[in-house]
Amino acid sequence: MRLRRSPAWLAFGVVAVCLGGLLSAFVYLNAVESQPVLRVNRTVYRGEVLAAADLDVVQVGSGLDLRTVPDRRIGEVVGQAAITDIPAGSLLIDGTWGAAAQPTGVARVGVRLSPGRFPGGDLRPGTPFLMVALPEAAAAPADLPASVAATLVAAPAAQPDGSLAFDLYVPTEQAELVSRLAAADRISLVQQGSNR
Repeated sequence: MRLRRSPAWLAFGVVAVCLGGLLSAFVYLNAVESQPVLRVNRTVYRGEVLAAADLDVVQVGSGLDLRTVPDRRIGEVVGQAAITDIPAGSLLIDGTWGAAAQPTGVARVGVRLSPGRFPGGDLRPGTPFLMVALPEAAAAPADLPASVAATLVAAPAAQPDGSLAFDLYVPTEQAELVSRLAAADRISLVQQGSNR
């Protein structure tokens, strides 16, 4: 007596085998060991100092063939400078940061400027500026000090009042003058040609 094969049962068997394979793969992938590593939240440009807010923790498979940085090493990373541009959303790779070195002969100053006192656009670390002194109400233009060359250290930080805070390298001998002018809100930045 010949047995009749039902196409419906054959199709059911094929689907069951496929589902079983997918379920096995799902269980296997969930069982693979993962580890928490550091990811960069924003683009960090070469020379910028890494802050805790720039980093996040994500889980990746332990078999990933990259020199990722475990989350437990965040203390080693914060405060260090990027030695290459690190794109936003990428995993932090060992060796992409180093000690934040300040060049000799320069001082690092902070300047907060209102809109209209600085150029717009993408201002990256390393951008050269000319800091121009603005006159006081009663001062004559001839009494103004000479402009000071400056270099942007980190991306400007937005302030609640709409101004931007700039971190700048200036010649050491001009640092006091720049600080006094900044405190009196008498500085404007002129962007120079960039070598980036």
